[in-house]
Amino acid sequence: MAKHYQIKFLDKSKETLNQEELADVIKQTNALKHIRGNFLDYIIEIELIIDTLIENFMLHKKSNLRRVFRKNILNNKGVTFKQKIELLSEIIKEKKVLKETDLKLLNKNLNSLRDDRNRWAHGLIYFKQEKHNKNIKFQSFLNYINSEGKESEIILTDSYFDNLTLKFNDTQKLLVRVLVKRGFLS
Repeated sequence: MAKHYQIKFLDKSKETLNQEELADVIKQTNALKHIRGNFLDYIIEIELIIDTLIENFMLHKKSNLRRVFRKNILNNKGVTFKQKIELLSEIIKEKKVLKETDLKLLNKNLNSLRDDRNRWAHGLIYFKQEKHNKNIKFQSFLNYINSEGKESEIILTDSYFDNLTLKFNDTQKLLVRVLVKRGFLS
């Protein structure tokens, strides 16, 4: 079984950790497991909102085809998250539910979050020993295969997570605005 978390050492001859370093890596690993799970949970929530909106726009409230639509369209393994994003975008554009600038931001964020989801769901988290002055620190990275099929990595910093949080919040606000206009929320 492949390891989901790895450590890359500065000095290959000293591939052992002292108690403090081990505690740091364990703490970071546990935090990143929690972050990965929460991230995927947020993405599922966004996809469920998208499914709800698509169904609501496509079918009448009293339609007896809702179960068939969910089974064969929304929950069909052949229908990707990307296709759902594209469909919702076309519907919102056609129905003029959001301003063009808001729709562009929604599309940009949804596609970016989709890419982030793929990285977090399939990527490998690793820690690299780095020297900062006289101290050795463990920096976390997310290693993944990019859209061109090449190996890439992201340094997992506070600014990375701040940007991810901003994308989520902006996306959620725009989707909630559409939900309100469709009468789901007030």
